[in-house]
Amino acid sequence: MTMQIHSLHDVPTVALGPGTGIQKHMLVGAGAVPHVLQFVRADFQPGQVAPAHAHADMTELFYIEAGAGTLTVDGVSHPLQPGVSFWIEPGEMHEIASSADTSLVVIYVSVHSQNNQAHEIRS
Repeated sequence: MTMQIHSLHDVPTVALGPGTGIQKHMLVGAGAVPHVLQFVRADFQPGQVAPAHAHADMTELFYIEAGAGTLTVDGVSHPLQPGVSFWIEPGEMHEIASSADTSLVVIYVSVHSQNNQAHEIRS
């Protein structure tokens, strides 16, 4: 495979999950890069929530580009603001919500993983 370059406006926009109303730009999809399942820019409108869920064999690495919201991991909440990064390991129950009055822009990469380590919040 050779280097590829894309514009945000040239990649498909799909639903983040059923019933959430959250849209994501699929920058890179499964199969394009070894072990990478997706590279995404998700746009949460005010008050939108990606409901609590866990992945059996996927690690997700996140970066908050803009806005404000809350990350809840295994029942513990963390504030989200621009510049914050974190990752979620397999089996960790996690939910992301934008603030009621502010949108939230999240960049994330999902990779195939078998590790079970704790998440970390950085700002």
